[in-house]
Amino acid sequence: MGVDQRFRNHPRNKSKARKAGKKVRTIAGRLVHELERNLKPGSIYHADLELCKQVLAQKKTSKNKIYSLHEPETQCISKGKEHKKYEFGNKASFVFTRNTGVIVGAMGFRNEFDGHTLEPTLEQTERLVGKTPKEAAVDRGYKCRNEIGDTVTQTLQ
Repeated sequence: MGVDQRFRNHPRNKSKARKAGKKVRTIAGRLVHELERNLKPGSIYHADLELCKQVLAQKKTSKNKIYSLHEPETQCISKGKEHKKYEFGNKASFVFTRNTGVIVGAMGFRNEFDGHTLEPTLEQTERLVGKTPKEAAVDRGYKCRNEIGDTVTQTLQ
């Protein structure tokens, strides 16, 4: 079944890949149903079973899809590039000192625009350290704003 999924985007392999996907979903549904029948209520595996049921029930157009069973909070991040359209994970923002490299602030985000993540991260740094950074070196994802409060952003190439 895994081999049938290998070149699923090629026109000759589409039907074979669709059949293999259906077979995997059928087997998984049978396993979940059997586990539901045999496990006692309040089992330690109840949360995992609910997660599997949610994965089996989701459709292509569903919101808040689960992309990974071992990391359910993983998000699909659209990159907008031709060679790599999507990435899976979460966004993180780190603040560290220029001279020593000590991390003085870090925040995790779901799937937000990069420009909207800088301000909360700088606020957290001010709360933790007691002062606002004067300069922030950022990548091209943050290029929309040159100043945030007292902090001047400098885009790295």
